[in-house]
Amino acid sequence: MTDSQHTMHSSLARSYFAYFLGSIIGLFVDTMIGYEIPPSLHAQITAFVCFGVGAVLVVWAQYTSRRGMHTAGTQTKPYFFRGPYRYMRNPTHLGIVLLVTGYTVVSGSLAFFAVTVIGYFISNIFFHKYEAALYETYDGAYEDYKQDVPKIL
Repeated sequence: MTDSQHTMHSSLARSYFAYFLGSIIGLFVDTMIGYEIPPSLHAQITAFVCFGVGAVLVVWAQYTSRRGMHTAGTQTKPYFFRGPYRYMRNPTHLGIVLLVTGYTVVSGSLAFFAVTVIGYFISNIFFHKYEAALYETYDGAYEDYKQDVPKIL
């Protein structure tokens, strides 16, 4: 693994950890406050859709990036031109957000929602480091990609 690949992976790991830590803090705050909104049938359906789409997006993105990393020398384009990366720059992040959003909706916890949103914004700090490593590794190819593909749909 090259230094830039290590930087990419460690930046993503920190990003996901920040988001996870925000979620855990939200659960703790929710336990202390205990204020909940009972989910309606529509909210439960929304949560189910968030769970399903989020899970598929995470698995698809991880499969694409893992496959792209293993075949990096044999492909003409980097992995981020394939799979869900064709539509957004960080599909794993969106998938995790959808999974946590689904849980937040089902739990009905306002505290959990608020702290999770804060965790999302903190995790974006690490996403910028991830993109810097991609610039270093893929040079102009990532610049072209970034101009054509939005961060999130």
